[in-house]
Amino acid sequence: MPNPNLKPDPSTIYHLLKSYALSSTNILKAHHLFQQIHRPTLPFWNIMIRGWSQSDQPIHAIHLYNLMYEHGLLGNNLTYLFLFKACARVSDVSCGRAVHARVLKLGFDYLVFVSNALIHMYASCGYLGLAQKVFDEMPDRDLVSWNSLICGYSQCRRFREVLGVFEAMRVANVKGDAVTMVKVVFACSSLGEWGVTDVVTSMITGYSQAGQFNDTVRLFEGMMKAKVKPDEITVASVLSACAHIGSLDAGEAVHDYVQKYDVKPDVYVGNALIDMYCKCVNGFANSTLDFFSQMLREGVRPSHGAFVGILLACAHAGLVNKGLDYFESMERVYGLKPEMKHYGCIV
Repeated sequence: MPNPNLKPDPSTIYHLLKSYALSSTNILKAHHLFQQIHRPTLPFWNIMIRGWSQSDQPIHAIHLYNLMYEHGLLGNNLTYLFLFKACARVSDVSCGRAVHARVLKLGFDYLVFVSNALIHMYASCGYLGLAQKVFDEMPDRDLVSWNSLICGYSQCRRFREVLGVFEAMRVANVKGDAVTMVKVVFACSSLGEWGVTDVVTSMITGYSQAGQFNDTVRLFEGMMKAKVKPDEITVASVLSACAHIGSLDAGEAVHDYVQKYDVKPDVYVGNALIDMYCKCVNGFANSTLDFFSQMLREGVRPSHGAFVGILLACAHAGLVNKGLDYFESMERVYGLKPEMKHYGCIV
């Protein structure tokens, strides 16, 4: 029962309640405190519904919402966001549909984040037709909207639909993130019509050739998260993309991944690594030189482009004599006639 003697500042009570409700271990303390509040206003109900929705007993969020409704409070957009999350976690589609009807009546469905929560709720409950319907009727969408639908189809092993939504994303010029790409790679792997590496290689090569270098890197990040072994063509394409956008962090992540899966540094991978290190930063001459030496030890023949990279690395590091040695070896050892760009590196 509410305690009439509990009359500190409402803001103080609210922040104490919030700290309890959003803690992973203090939801029961929040519940007891909430019971002591005389005529709690909507923010107090919302924070408790939110707390229960993310607790290990999300069913209590639904019970609390029903109690709030009995007290004559309809809730606001945040109420329904938390409630849909609770419905998804307990797979209570009946409650979800009833609340959806109230959302439509109150006009909150125009809010992107509310519709995103609806998509997630229906998809989590296995009602992909309803999730797709909500998605199709959204006047505006963001990346979460697309990912919610993709994740729903993936969860239900509807992998062709995953790829269909991903293709629609590309047509709509929406850029995916690592979440998107993990699901796409997993869908390709699970369909098994081609080897997953063939599918991803085709996509990465297509992005790279189209000059969509950030997309190339994002797709490879998804490949890494899905723990799919890349082939040499894939690695060379994504390293080229890293070089174009100047992303040393991404390039080093690719290099580490290649070493983890023991991808052999053939002429394409080796030259792409050298090009990436040279273009991303000038201060990594030692990394470039070390890798070039490793490449030569393993019998990989350097290309004209690789020699441009190694000569630039020597120039940046002030290694004039070493650069001249590499320049002299081009034609004598590898039969590569120096071009104007090579002469420019040693002037």
